[in-house]
Amino acid sequence: MTSRRTDGSASLSGGCETTDATDAPRAPRSRPKRARSGRRPGDSGTREQILEAALHLFADRGYARTTIRAIADKAGVDPALVHHFFTNKEGVFDAAVNSSFSVSAAFDGMPIADDATSEAIWLAHTYFDFWENEQTRYAMTAIYRAGLADSITSDMLRSRIEASTKAWTSSTGYKDVAESEARAALASGHIIGLAILRYVLKVQPLAEMSYEEFIAWVVPALELRLSLNLEPRRPGEPSED
Repeated sequence: MTSRRTDGSASLSGGCETTDATDAPRAPRSRPKRARSGRRPGDSGTREQILEAALHLFADRGYARTTIRAIADKAGVDPALVHHFFTNKEGVFDAAVNSSFSVSAAFDGMPIADDATSEAIWLAHTYFDFWENEQTRYAMTAIYRAGLADSITSDMLRSRIEASTKAWTSSTGYKDVAESEARAALASGHIIGLAILRYVLKVQPLAEMSYEEFIAWVVPALELRLSLNLEPRRPGEPSED
């Protein structure tokens, strides 16, 4: 039988009282941990998943509009994990681009063009194959879009272009040609400009051309730029007919 105490709490008859729940000290409650939906633990493949996600975002949005949170969401990981692996967005960008391709390394590894293949054909195919390859196209697009739009990444783009131009010059007979660096830089400007028009800006009709047709148009102009008969013309100098 229970009796009501003056303070309104209940007690068992027989003189043996029990303390009401309101009187007992409460054990501290630990806040339940919420499971993160769609999050993956930091296994060995997580770093690569982050880089792949980042590369697509940098290519699609550009550097400035891509955030750490957006990269994490696309990769299905916590933003803290992105910071853990790469510190900041610049670190993610650098790792993503460097892990995907190296044009200069490709030139180093390519066989020197033989007599049956012109330097222009060899250069055009070696360079534009990167853009045609789905696995490296996003890396190319990402670094060009970022380098042209953001001062933070422009140094990386410039150094890559210079390294690629130097690697190509060293891999061909152009290393022994007078003013080889200037000639190679002009040729690089030609193909880089065309790549931006076709693959980044998607200017028509270049963007809708088949690869074979595009290369067929590129090579003659590139051969002219690489021709040893092409010399600089100073202001006031008459043209040679």
